[in-house]
Amino acid sequence: MEISGAKLVELGAQHKRELVLRLKKSLCLYYKHDANGVTLVGVYVGDLLVTGTSEARVDEFFGQMVVLKLKSLDKESGWRLEQRQVILDLLEKFGLSSATPVRVPVGGEQEDEAEGELLPSGGAGSPRQPTVQTFQSLVGSLLWIARCTRPDIAFAVHRATQRSHAPRQSDWQLAKNIARYLMGTLDFDFVMQATRGGVIAGEVVLEAYSDADYAGDRVDRKSVSGGVLLVGGMVVGWLFKKQASISLSTMEAEFVAASQVTAEMLGIAELLKEIGVKAKGVYDLKVDNQAAIKQIKGEDTSGRAKHIDIRYKFVKDLARKEVLDVAYCESKEMRADILTKALPAQRLEELRGLVMLQE
Repeated sequence: MEISGAKLVELGAQHKRELVLRLKKSLCLYYKHDANGVTLVGVYVGDLLVTGTSEARVDEFFGQMVVLKLKSLDKESGWRLEQRQVILDLLEKFGLSSATPVRVPVGGEQEDEAEGELLPSGGAGSPRQPTVQTFQSLVGSLLWIARCTRPDIAFAVHRATQRSHAPRQSDWQLAKNIARYLMGTLDFDFVMQATRGGVIAGEVVLEAYSDADYAGDRVDRKSVSGGVLLVGGMVVGWLFKKQASISLSTMEAEFVAASQVTAEMLGIAELLKEIGVKAKGVYDLKVDNQAAIKQIKGEDTSGRAKHIDIRYKFVKDLARKEVLDVAYCESKEMRADILTKALPAQRLEELRGLVMLQE
């Protein structure tokens, strides 16, 4: 990032190393880079996530802040991020502190169709007499938790948000069910830890898992895309999106999902480049659908796929240029499965470990 001499003078600095800069690629990420290393600060509303090339740099940052508590770091087992207190506060606020925990956030029997009366729209309401505002407050808190440390509730929270403008009693029950699931998994932390093989010849490996639930929305029959993103073998993010158009086959849904996940992976690559981290030149994409892989690699030119919007075709070009290596992943190892559908308890437990949720 280049800064003009005039701008440095205006800021009272002699070199950009003296400044904390906001990244172009992510407006919520700030960094400071000097001879002693790098400090990165992620900002979300009133919360901060701080990391750096050494614990001393993190300590220095918090030494300049006021009354902030830093989570403990472990060099051997990585970083353990948790929102235990946030969950406890949520349970108390919505009268669920004594509720019975459940093993899954959403059951497969819970349909997308609205059931029950509409929640009243007037006033803040209460847990016993919820209104639209009460529902939106609960779902907003759940969404924050899902985005930060709990990919295992992302699918359920997304389903709960589908009618946040006009929620019904069934939506309120679903939101409470997610909270009860969090109560039963209160001791699970999101672990960030690089793995062996995550860095090759000084370059970090960038990889992703892509999955889709074909026609997963029972109302409009649009498919759902899910993806898990890893840097150096460490899970760093996940995405869950309803696809914009209706796919006509499982292959098409998987192809679209792969394109969306690839776009996210390229964004991470640009972010790494901006902060001076060198990534391996070929990015790895894992897909569990052979037909979609053939489409991406250009081995299958069936006319059935020609109506897919051209904006999804860029992934084929990346594969052709050998920037993207697409490989088959067995369904049982597909980490993104946790983001695309309601799962039975046993399968959910298996996938929690694969997305680095540990007790």
